[in-house]
Amino acid sequence: MGNAVRRILVFQLARFGDLVQSKRLLSSFAAVQNAEVHLCLDQSLLPLARMLYPFATAHGIPAHRTGADAGELFSVCRKTFALFRELNFSSVCFLNFSPLSFACAALFPPEKVIGYARVDGQDMRSKLFGLAFNLLRDRRFSPVNLADLWAFCHTDPIAPEKVNPIAHPAASGRIGIVASGRAPRRSLSPQILAGCVRAVFQARGGPELVCLGTAEEASSARALKRELPARCAEKFKDLTGKTALADLPDILRGLDVLLTPDTGVMHLAAHLGVPVQAFFLSSAWCFETGPYGMGHSVWQARESCSPCLESSPCPRKTACLQAFAHPSFLARLAGKYREGWPENLLGLVTMPDDVGVACKTVDGVDPCAEARAQLRAGLAECLGLPGSEAHPAGKDAAGFLFREKDWMPPGDWEKAAIRERAF
Repeated sequence: MGNAVRRILVFQLARFGDLVQSKRLLSSFAAVQNAEVHLCLDQSLLPLARMLYPFATAHGIPAHRTGADAGELFSVCRKTFALFRELNFSSVCFLNFSPLSFACAALFPPEKVIGYARVDGQDMRSKLFGLAFNLLRDRRFSPVNLADLWAFCHTDPIAPEKVNPIAHPAASGRIGIVASGRAPRRSLSPQILAGCVRAVFQARGGPELVCLGTAEEASSARALKRELPARCAEKFKDLTGKTALADLPDILRGLDVLLTPDTGVMHLAAHLGVPVQAFFLSSAWCFETGPYGMGHSVWQARESCSPCLESSPCPRKTACLQAFAHPSFLARLAGKYREGWPENLLGLVTMPDDVGVACKTVDGVDPCAEARAQLRAGLAECLGLPGSEAHPAGKDAAGFLFREKDWMPPGDWEKAAIRERAF
């Protein structure tokens, strides 16, 4: 196309954390010569999107409107979709497996669509996303971060180490805390979180504690404060419900570390290079959605049922919580060593490799580590990444990564999309 402008549109119709996790993909598109990047997302996230991605033109639609069907949404969004038609995008990328995503995909010629498409009335997914669904057959072995999976919608994404800054404390004497996320089962209870906060507070010499979250999470913050010893509670500053999304970056930049479950605030902290200590349990699985970048710590509960389905009730009364109350773990948070590490807890650090950012185990034993590494090597080979031949996949990787139908040649719409993606 020579020096012609390439207009690229990315639909990210999920939530706060997913928007931040789209950074590697969006930055890769922005690095294309003569590229003009557009982003379509829920209108509530427009201010955050414009702050995160000043190089992109952000378009808002009511994607999260409760109770609205696709027809009603399309009526509200008529002007936006008419603008999309005028802009005549070279490529349109859909990242979310949802009815709204497929409905929006039907607005564009299938040969221009990357990811999820609607072709002749049928919902289709690209080979890459089909591969991801195969991996979800057993999430214990998940070999790739979601941010990297999305990034490979671009044929040559930027290097993972160029996405986020290396984590570095602000040396401010302030610890950030996210008491809970949207899904309560993925968060530590106030009693157990209080023990973790107390240990880090002790290790860092009694700094100020800053609790972050929405108004819906204010009750969790109050419950946490009640469980803290007096010397911690005296330095506890509750900002839940008192800050807007636009305020968060400045607050996070002033922290030495953020203690958090798997939340959007965690991903925003990693985006800014703020050190994260993340608590993952229940359906939260750090190998899929861990903090992106180098220098973050993750504590992953590992039960026989991990990771579970968030939509299914827990028959074990969230047994994975108990690992975070183990004396050896709390001693580690306090900067001490105590024998007897809990067998159902992994301590990991984040670091980049050929595929993206991986969580590497430094505490505990992960029985799935070898199989996960083999699958990651197999994925690198499938993606044709440089150096993948130096780390050959195991003989069983192909059988796990692919199903019989995956050996069929791509359809006409996907072949056209692959040609169009020669960025």
